[in-house]
Amino acid sequence: MASPLHPPDALRQIPRLGLMAGEGRFPILVAQAATQNAIPVTAFAIEGVTPPELAGFVEQMHWLKLGQFSRFIDQLHADDIRHVVMAGRVAHNNLWRYRGFDVRSLRVLKNMVNRKADTLLGAVVEELARENVTVIDSSLLLTECLPKKGLLTPQRPLTEREEKDIEFGLPLARQIAGLDIGQTIVVKDLAVVAVESLEGTDETIRRAGRIADGDIVVIKVSKPQQDRRFDLPVVGPETIRSIREAGGGALAVMAGEALFFDQTEAIALAHESNIAIVAV
Repeated sequence: MASPLHPPDALRQIPRLGLMAGEGRFPILVAQAATQNAIPVTAFAIEGVTPPELAGFVEQMHWLKLGQFSRFIDQLHADDIRHVVMAGRVAHNNLWRYRGFDVRSLRVLKNMVNRKADTLLGAVVEELARENVTVIDSSLLLTECLPKKGLLTPQRPLTEREEKDIEFGLPLARQIAGLDIGQTIVVKDLAVVAVESLEGTDETIRRAGRIADGDIVVIKVSKPQQDRRFDLPVVGPETIRSIREAGGGALAVMAGEALFFDQTEAIALAHESNIAIVAV
């Protein structure tokens, strides 16, 4: 079975990278980083999910319907791609809404012991390994996006209340993430206001804002046994906008274990919105 690659040898062993592209900026940033490392990229985009502008950042782009797993693997072999990276969210609730899964997808789903994110993505990784395709660490090309420990908003330090809420909420968030329920919790005044489930981080934050009337503390963590090939926690400007919409507060992420995209923009927005950001 293929095994995950690790730096520094990993990048040298990739003649062409297959990009399994979901929502948002993540796949675009991966494509840009691969190009900077002289690695040609072939993207596999999902209709209605992947941003079309990704085509401008890759050498080749194949559009697939969600659930066309056999076609995806056949195309990997046709293009002689042996390394792929997963980048970008695909809404988990598609498992119930979508009716177009091919036979291979249905077999993978049938053999899963549950429908948790780790179980699903792990099953995809194992199926690709059986085809001699290696899924690499999703942060391998984006190490500069992993924040270092400390306050990231020097003009907006944490308040004493926010520090206490982070100290209270961090171990709870790690326990919930370890159960593969969600990677985000929202805390206010030493009480858990909201826990992320299938709706995603931004909607969890908005829900917490409606419940708590602002001044919330958002804590986003990795899982205690995080597989870095998939489902790393991701934050960026949209996270800050969601906190602002929810009435403001603070954001705590895991230093070195969360991908923080477009940090300059996000930090400027946080200062403008009186939101603190800390990597813990």
